[in-house]
Amino acid sequence: MNQRDWPRVGALLAAAAIACFTACGNGESSDGAWAAGKDLIFVSIDTLRADRLPMYGADRDTAGDPEQLGSLAWLAQQGTVFDQCWAPSGKTVPSLATFWTGRFPLEHGAISNKHWIQPGIELWSERLRDHGYRCFARLANRSLTRPQNPSHGLARGFEDYRIRFKAQEPLVAEELLNLAEAPISKGEKLMLWAHFMAPHQPYTPPTEYRHRYANTAGPEAENEHLYQLHRQPQSLTEKEKERLRALYDAEVYTAGLYVQRLLSGLEAHYQKAGRGSLLENAIVVFFSDHGEELGDRHGYFLHAKSLFSGVIQVPLIIAGAGWAQGSRQRQDLGLHRVLPMVLHGVEAQETLQFAAWQSEFFSVRDQRWTLVHQPCREARPNGPFEPPTDGAYPYLSVALYDRLADPLEQTDVAADYPQHTRRLLAALHQWYLNLQPVPPGDRESILQGQGWDPGTQGLNGHLQELGYPEEFKDDPCAPWEAGQWNP
Repeated sequence: MNQRDWPRVGALLAAAAIACFTACGNGESSDGAWAAGKDLIFVSIDTLRADRLPMYGADRDTAGDPEQLGSLAWLAQQGTVFDQCWAPSGKTVPSLATFWTGRFPLEHGAISNKHWIQPGIELWSERLRDHGYRCFARLANRSLTRPQNPSHGLARGFEDYRIRFKAQEPLVAEELLNLAEAPISKGEKLMLWAHFMAPHQPYTPPTEYRHRYANTAGPEAENEHLYQLHRQPQSLTEKEKERLRALYDAEVYTAGLYVQRLLSGLEAHYQKAGRGSLLENAIVVFFSDHGEELGDRHGYFLHAKSLFSGVIQVPLIIAGAGWAQGSRQRQDLGLHRVLPMVLHGVEAQETLQFAAWQSEFFSVRDQRWTLVHQPCREARPNGPFEPPTDGAYPYLSVALYDRLADPLEQTDVAADYPQHTRRLLAALHQWYLNLQPVPPGDRESILQGQGWDPGTQGLNGHLQELGYPEEFKDDPCAPWEAGQWNP
């Protein structure tokens, strides 16, 4: 292990002693879908940038026809749109694990797409199963299709959980509708999760939609083409940027059609069973794991390297009994707070939202300002180690952005607003200290039954098993205290 890493790991493991006693609570409140006994329909679209949807400011019909039952535009009219929902990471597994556990990635163990949720961390899906819900999932995500990572722990609690390749994406709705028909007809409690993949690169929409938003003739938007633009950002012209964005938007539109097929099919099932409409019987929660850069900086179109708003802000729409039709919610909300709010009516009281790439790059936001921070620039001067690894995505040690004047977060104003810089830096430092982390979820250890479990493993024994000393100094690459920043 790198010498720089062991103090950080020590700090994380020491905090794990607290986590043994502070896992998600078991008490149920009297509000929310749980108490109301509503069915739960979770629909997520991978790599969906919020501002490419019309309800978040886009000037294209990427959300479909609002008159068509089941379209994203229809769902927004029927429910509540959250203006400021934030992911904890620009990667799929960390963000989805945060949604289902209510914990940040450093607290559940799935800190990257190669890591798993630690077995000692409970998922909301497990609790729903234990309370009588029949839980089914279909995910068209290739991060979860690799044989060495069959589910990352996300399958826990589901009666039937299967992965489909992107080419099989139409099967997601079809198979979930088949699984849901009997529980709906019998009046059994039902939870579905559909995860669609279309907007994820490569941007290859179906032929009939390829030119929906522009003439997109040109090189295929395959991974290598996108990688090359990042390696040579000076080669990215405005025309090519807009062409690629039009292809991406066509993928968003395509994903919306898959969602429409699922929701309209569920409507038909409830009506056939004599139970009324979908939204009379179920709460529908629509969200994304993260967004997409789309060329905002460094010629980068993807997501894993970025902690900026194009990637970290995600759409969230909730519709059904108890959720106001056609309303908007401006309160900031993290993905980790969505399920407590939906199931138990627990309102988020947060004024700050945090995100991180593992434990090396960080961001914190309030309703106006964004602070992005890399405590140890010498460790990764070219940014997070993500494909393409030979493309530079450098971070400043400390940068502040005014989203009111600069929504794309492209102009650093830290020196102009030192009071806000120090305030957010201090908040980030305190958030890091308050985390209740666990060791990263190593696949082999978990498969061999050696994952971290607060119910069976003491802290000291676990430290010794991993070969760490029992005492650690402060992590030298933790987020800075406010006084460490000198403009």
